[in-house]
Amino acid sequence: MQINWTLVAGLAALSLAAAANWDAGTAARQRRGAWRTLTLVYLVLLAELIGDTRFGAVAGIDAALPGVGRHMVQIGLALLMLVAAGGAAIAIVRIGRRSPWFAPAGMAALAMAASFGAEILSVGPVGALLYRPIGPIMLIGWLWLACGAAAVAIAALAVRSVRTR
Repeated sequence: MQINWTLVAGLAALSLAAAANWDAGTAARQRRGAWRTLTLVYLVLLAELIGDTRFGAVAGIDAALPGVGRHMVQIGLALLMLVAAGGAAIAIVRIGRRSPWFAPAGMAALAMAASFGAEILSVGPVGALLYRPIGPIMLIGWLWLACGAAAVAIAALAVRSVRTR
């Protein structure tokens, strides 16, 4: 694994988001499980970032399913990701009705996961855009930082709202 500023941005964003959501779960006893689930999402994405398996996902599926075109594999993965994202969004909204800070926190986690999904599918122009450098960090790194900052801010507001009651 090669260390670069984009990787550092992702590691920082995911680590801080996981820690902030853990803290929110500690403060919000009634919704602890929901906040711990978001923590787990960030930890899984962090492990994936470290393990760096997302780039080989489509190639691995191509190898496992000879004769199936790459575009069919990408369409299948995209549909699977859309169904999973839709299910996650519904769950987030349902839980968010009872916990005002959880819905925005869940959407931040969903946005972070979607950025990884976009990398897995890596369709031409999207990949070219995500890997465009902006200073020392590629655009994908800036997106991770934005999602991580949103997650930390929302979790901090959730903790504050629980502790000031």
